[in-house]
Amino acid sequence: MSTSDTAERRQQAEDPVTAVFSWRAKPDCLDEFADWAKGVSAAASRFPGSVATTVVHNEGSRDFHVVHQFATRRDLEAWLDSGERERWLRRVRELAATRTALQQRTGLETWFHVPSEAAAAMRPPPRWKMWLISLVAVYPLVLAFQAWVVPPTSSWPLPLRAALFPVVLLTTMTYVVMPVVTRVLRRWL
Repeated sequence: MSTSDTAERRQQAEDPVTAVFSWRAKPDCLDEFADWAKGVSAAASRFPGSVATTVVHNEGSRDFHVVHQFATRRDLEAWLDSGERERWLRRVRELAATRTALQQRTGLETWFHVPSEAAAAMRPPPRWKMWLISLVAVYPLVLAFQAWVVPPTSSWPLPLRAALFPVVLLTTMTYVVMPVVTRVLRRWL
């Protein structure tokens, strides 16, 4: 393995990651499964490195999607290997007809991944939609950054000012703007 491959794998282990577990509840266990999904989501949200957890379920459907977002792949793996998660999985065996899918995503693709159906959970939106939503979401942030952050930092060295822009922009996009935008535009995406 080359040094660049090792560095890339190390970087991937430090990237934020989203894991989506899709389940189909047994027909007579919908309420119990909904309670289970809320419980495992709450347990994961208290786990170190958890950024957000969400349960996506359409009324009348037996499909549930439990979305876990972790700060790093290592944090996700710690949750996946934990005794607490294993206890939750033992409980679900009598409630679930099947686990229909598991996905893990990193990078910008996670901004657009909000499943609403099992089949939809498997495909990201078309690239042109991701581009358009990113452009519309980024522009106001860039404008605000230029208006309020750039003037007070104009005396800073250029490398420091340049580093500030992606830190502020990507953090705001990842943790504030895109989760809201993807929920609001879920049907269109």
